[in-house]
Amino acid sequence: MKVSLLAGFFLLLLPGIALANRLEVGEGEAGKDLVLGRGDVLTVSLPANPTTGYSWRVTCVPAGLLKQVGESRFESSGHRQGMVGVGERQRWKFRAVLQGQASLVFSYVRPWEHDVAPARVIQWPITIRR
Repeated sequence: MKVSLLAGFFLLLLPGIALANRLEVGEGEAGKDLVLGRGDVLTVSLPANPTTGYSWRVTCVPAGLLKQVGESRFESSGHRQGMVGVGERQRWKFRAVLQGQASLVFSYVRPWEHDVAPARVIQWPITIRR
């Protein structure tokens, strides 16, 4: 009986619990407006081939609006283990923190080449709502 009362109480509270939404974008969605709510998690996944020396860098993150969660990481694109020179995916996670608008910008660069334009630039206009 106590368990059913506790379960019923939990179900009454459930509608008031706001769960964060998750959104994943890649190069196919580049330039599209992204609308997030505070607390939502945005995952960015871009094709990369670190064996060429290139990697993606976050070159403009909306100050205070998004907070990067952890470091970027490389993931296999489904190729056989041990294959060299094949592409991977580089991924980041961000949490929407504050309400506002800005752009999230990534540049595909070789970190040691300082006076060279990026090979690619991808950006998303971002709106964070309450």
